[in-house]
Amino acid sequence: MPVVGMRIDKIEASRNNQAKVDGPIRIGTAPRFLSVVDSQISSGTGKVNVVEVDFEYFTNYDPGLGSIRVDGVVWFQDSDEKRKAILAGWKNDRKLPQEFSTEVLAQLTQRSMLISMILAREMSLPSPLPLKINQQEGQQAAAGE
Repeated sequence: MPVVGMRIDKIEASRNNQAKVDGPIRIGTAPRFLSVVDSQISSGTGKVNVVEVDFEYFTNYDPGLGSIRVDGVVWFQDSDEKRKAILAGWKNDRKLPQEFSTEVLAQLTQRSMLISMILAREMSLPSPLPLKINQQEGQQAAAGE
C-alpha cells in the first residue's frame, strides 16, 4: 500500500552573510526519520490505521553559508501484518524494510526538495538541486528555435 498523506510541520531557513566563500560550495542534504508510530487518520470511510513517520530534511551549505530544514509527517497505509512488522523493526533496532523506507523517502524528498529549492532562491543561496542547462540548448532558446 502507498503513502496516503503528508504534512509539513515546520520550515526553517537561515543565511550567514558573514561567511567567506573562497571556493566551491558543498551542498549536502540529509533526510532523517525521527520516529515511526502506529496512528489513525480520517478518510472518507472512517478511521484508517497507518504508520506515521516523523521526518527532518536538512540542507546544509558548507562553508557555513546557510541551512534549510523541513520537518513533517508522512502517513503510510498497509496491511495490519506489515504495519506491525514495520513498527517492530523500528522499535527493536530503528531499522525499516527497504521497500517501505524507499517509498516514504521518495515522497518526503520530493516535497522537501521543492520547498528547499524555493527557499534557496528567495534567500539567494545556491539551489540544493543544481539545474544544468546545455549551452547549445540555451543558444537555441535564445534564438527562438
